[in-house]
Amino acid sequence: MKRYFFIVIVAVAVLLNGCKGGKTENGSGFPQNFNAMPDTARVAYVMKSTTPDSVARFICRAALGQLKDARIDSLGIATNYAYDRYSGADADLFGGEYDNFVASLPLADKMRMYAMAGVEDPQGLGLQLGLEYMQSIREKNMSVLEVEEELKAFRSACGKDEETYKRFIVGFRTVLEADSGRDMPKEIYDRFRNIE
Repeated sequence: MKRYFFIVIVAVAVLLNGCKGGKTENGSGFPQNFNAMPDTARVAYVMKSTTPDSVARFICRAALGQLKDARIDSLGIATNYAYDRYSGADADLFGGEYDNFVASLPLADKMRMYAMAGVEDPQGLGLQLGLEYMQSIREKNMSVLEVEEELKAFRSACGKDEETYKRFIVGFRTVLEADSGRDMPKEIYDRFRNIE
């Protein structure tokens, strides 16, 4: 009986130890000093253990502060590091997932990503977001209420930067007028064509 009890205890200990997976002492799967590393070392660490599309999601989520135990301080440095090391199909997979991830973000987070990446000059950022927004509404099949909520969050994210918000409205209204009577839901057009 004692021997049976001892075997059960050992088996439970082995199972519990095996269930830890690849987690480190901090429980995240990243080394203890992960956030003390430079961005390039963080990206290199993730590149060693996962696919290019996962690396793209990691960089985006870490840059946005969505990961508890990992951060990216410079989006440009992190993405350039990955692009420099991937080639062929891996580079295509990384770039495609990066673009898809950013395109799927809520408006406020997309603005943050564009600003961090420096893809638009500050004057053109709001206009670019406004021109692209109708595509997001279509792809996500958004309702009027969902658009109102996202616009409210975007305005809040703009803070004191009224110019970016105003330029966004100009771009959004331009697309609304251009797409009127086509495949845009009528309630979206009716509600937002005169947005201020």
